[in-house]
Amino acid sequence: MEKVHLIYIAFLAIGGLGLLSSLIFGDFHDGDLHGDFSHDIGGHDGDQADSPKIFSLRVIFAFLMAFGIGGGAMFLAERGLIGQLIVGFLSGVATGAITYYLMKFLYSFQGNSNLDSETFIGKNAEVTVETTNSGSCQVKVDSGGGDQLFMAKEKNSVPLKLHETVKVVGRLGTVLIVEKS
Repeated sequence: MEKVHLIYIAFLAIGGLGLLSSLIFGDFHDGDLHGDFSHDIGGHDGDQADSPKIFSLRVIFAFLMAFGIGGGAMFLAERGLIGQLIVGFLSGVATGAITYYLMKFLYSFQGNSNLDSETFIGKNAEVTVETTNSGSCQVKVDSGGGDQLFMAKEKNSVPLKLHETVKVVGRLGTVLIVEKS
């Protein structure tokens, strides 16, 4: 029975280190366990990539950490193994749920920044950073919902000056190809 406390310490350490690493290194890009059970409850299939999952690594790490704390506290209070497991499980579920709903709340403030630069072909743009030694510049294009900034190159390698108006004639990846109007 004495070695049970090592399990609680291990769960606490794994959960804490996992949450700390997500804080330091940012979001786990593919940190969700994939499968039929990982679908967002009440969500839509179209927004799966932009919302947290019930079984994401952050939720699992939060569960493990809280399980270690709850079960360990009951162990230190000299309660029975069943009581330790019940309190550990309930505190883990509650903390996992709080983590999930907090992440869902925070993710709701994210905007979709995916713009297809091909939609700007044929539009006019304004040079916001003149041509550098590498031949690149930055242009501002009206996207309909506000101005968007893009890296650009002049089609004929003509240096562009600040505030010049250019026309978008193509793209190379995410770099717009422009020419003087």
